[in-house]
Amino acid sequence: MVKTDTQTGGKTLPLDTPQKQDAARLADLFGQLMTKTLSLRLLDEMPTAREMELTLPQMHALHHLWRHEKVRIGELAAGLEISFPSATNMVKRLADKGLVARIVNPGDRREVEVVLTDRGCALAESFEAERLHRFTALLERMEAGERDAFIAGLYRFVRLAVGEDVCTADEICLRCGRRASADCPLAEAIPLFVCR
Repeated sequence: MVKTDTQTGGKTLPLDTPQKQDAARLADLFGQLMTKTLSLRLLDEMPTAREMELTLPQMHALHHLWRHEKVRIGELAAGLEISFPSATNMVKRLADKGLVARIVNPGDRREVEVVLTDRGCALAESFEAERLHRFTALLERMEAGERDAFIAGLYRFVRLAVGEDVCTADEICLRCGRRASADCPLAEAIPLFVCR
């Protein structure tokens, strides 16, 4: 990481050891905040999800399907970075809860597409809306200049971390599907990168 000092004309200077440790600690805390507060706690606080005993990986599957409308089980496995058998089991559990439906290709019974049911779509949309609401509420507590700097800093950090490394971009890609944004830092860093 680097520190920009206006006194140096915008040149970057190496971080000293305490700054490195502080930066790493803050990055870890930010990751924990995003995972625990804006995902795990939210899932636990949603009555429907709690009643259905949904797990975070199951919610990730619903979210992936919400972004892509319908996918084959192999594509779901790849999108969630889990094995094909794990994806198959997850789809079965979600279908048993009435959240997804399996559509078998009559020409090839091995080919199964998975789609959200109306109930599954409503749950995924509700989860995403509440997650976005909570994150936005945190951002709105910041002063406008701080918020703009935070967002710009995150964007720049992602761009620098990815560089032109397609493998890294593919590993961290959110798999936005039909909800992909032209403003994605991955697409900007690697112009030919295609979000899946």
